[in-house]
Amino acid sequence: MPSERSTAYLLFRLWAADTIPGGVGEIVVMPFHEIMPAVRDGKVDAGLVIHEARFTYQNYGLHKLADMGEHWEATTGLPIPLGAIIAKRSLGAERLNVLADSIRESVRSAWADPEASRPYVMEHAQEMDPGVADQHIGLYVNEFTADLGDDGYAAIRGLLTRAAAEGLVPALGPDALTFP
Repeated sequence: MPSERSTAYLLFRLWAADTIPGGVGEIVVMPFHEIMPAVRDGKVDAGLVIHEARFTYQNYGLHKLADMGEHWEATTGLPIPLGAIIAKRSLGAERLNVLADSIRESVRSAWADPEASRPYVMEHAQEMDPGVADQHIGLYVNEFTADLGDDGYAAIRGLLTRAAAEGLVPALGPDALTFP
């Protein structure tokens, strides 16, 4: 398990609640780049992989038991609510809007010229194969990256509401997920 404070963890726990009667047993948290070797070497029975590992687990002789994103989409009809850039409301609406616009512009610039960001992406990728990096970007950098829209906000609310019902996170307050 990469982290108990990740979207992957919440999706896993919701999948387990729907799928595995009696629970999953002990959950071991470890850095995500150690998960596949740990499963391969028998240190753990199964692992939840994230990032580029979704495309490379076969290289370790592993096979997929379930896909948390596929389960989420099939059971909710919503997109997968992945990571987010957050800021304090106390920054004020003007500063928050400037920040949001800057992020959108950065994403649009990267889409317009993907080669410009390739060196940065490759420097920070766990799997250094350019094809794997392209698959990762193609799957995760999408229209929701620039604008969550109604479906994106519904996905986040759905995830946090379901996770709260399972006791994994606190319940959402009335002003949660609002943008000035």
